[in-house]
Amino acid sequence: MGFNKSYLLFTVSLSFLLLSTHAISSIIAPSPSPFPTHTNTKTKTIDSIFKKALSKTQNMLKSPNPKVLDFCKSTENPTLCGDTIAPFFQGSFFDPIKALLNEVEATHNQTLKVADVIANTLNDPNTNRNAREPLDICRSRYKSIVSTIKEAVELLNQQNVVDAYYKFSSVISDQTTCEDAFVESPGAQFPFPDDSLTVYQLAGNCLAIMDEIVNSHNQFFFA
Repeated sequence: MGFNKSYLLFTVSLSFLLLSTHAISSIIAPSPSPFPTHTNTKTKTIDSIFKKALSKTQNMLKSPNPKVLDFCKSTENPTLCGDTIAPFFQGSFFDPIKALLNEVEATHNQTLKVADVIANTLNDPNTNRNAREPLDICRSRYKSIVSTIKEAVELLNQQNVVDAYYKFSSVISDQTTCEDAFVESPGAQFPFPDDSLTVYQLAGNCLAIMDEIVNSHNQFFFA
């Protein structure tokens, strides 16, 4: 994962240079409602997109939408991209902006899930004291990720994909900072490696899709 992470961070930096040469600041698309800010049904909110994806995907595995497969092939994790996007597109219908927002929402939900794990681990009196400082760092970084995603969604609702890309790139930085905090803390075991990896891959998928929207003449965006 170290190599892939370094490669993605390099790609994000390179894309900044490419984006700055484009005057594209918007794309015609519906304006979905922002994510809800309340958390009174937090557990259901966190897992809902994955449960919905699973139940629908089970009925679509034999005939996945080929447009989704093609759309996801250049992302950080094409399989995860397809699993989280395909359930929302029946038959031949496909909307790239809706697909992007589905992936952003999946990242948001996974981030909330990790934030809950961090909070519960910090509240556990049996948690290793060597892990408390990196957990505090992670709590701060994941709080930042939640805010960043909400701000990026607001930009997407304004059809501003370029600035949403710039904003969303910090999700990868915050996720990496959390992991690095444990690497730099001897005796502290990272308690949620799989969930952290999923955040990284979902965020990477979102960045790849935004980059494609802005920099490419892909058939999905300019047909």
